Amino acid sequence: MTSLVLLRHGESTANAGDLFAGHLDVPLTPAGVVEAGAAAEELAGWCPDVVHSSPLVRAAETAAIVGSRLTPDVVVEYQAALVERHYGALQGLRRADARARFGAEAVERWRRSPAGVPPGGESLEMLHERLRPYWREVLLPLLESGRRVLVVAHGNSLRMLLAHVSGLEIREAIGAEVPTAVPLRPAVRLPAR
Repeated sequence: MTSLVLLRHGESTANAGDLFAGHLDVPLTPAGVVEAGAAAEELAGWCPDVVHSSPLVRAAETAAIVGSRLTPDVVVEYQAALVERHYGALQGLRRADARARFGAEAVERWRRSPAGVPPGGESLEMLHERLRPYWREVLLPLLESGRRVLVVAHGNSLRMLLAHVSGLEIREAIGAEVPTAVPLRPAVRLPAR
């Protein structure tokens, strides 16, 4: 039985508007609420012992919907480390507007290069390092003790967590598909102690 499920939040108003959301606290759309319900249906029969969520509302709403349907008395634990990557000057911009303002090549480098840092923002390497203590001190001990954990977060934070969980290089994890509200059951690679 799977002990870890990673779940990106359902469609948010920023997703629907094609915006760089980052740390913006935007809610789910009605379609995102439906997506979260569908994720719960897909996971029916799997009961997490622990539900961790980013505190941003789009993830918190998704965690509440999914967690309550899988384990009615579960308490969602908010983990600040799971917050999405900070997009700096890109945050709140439509993707097309960001490309027009900064150039398509620069925006793509900032988005998909491990060391690419948008002005005032956070690189994927920085996000990976931000997640290291959560992986080693919080999630890993739960998995080693046999607990079933649902982690609800964001596209980039889940990609970088996947790097830790599955022992992937950052570049490999960057290419991982993390669609909204589709449960991912990664291979967990426990480090030698």
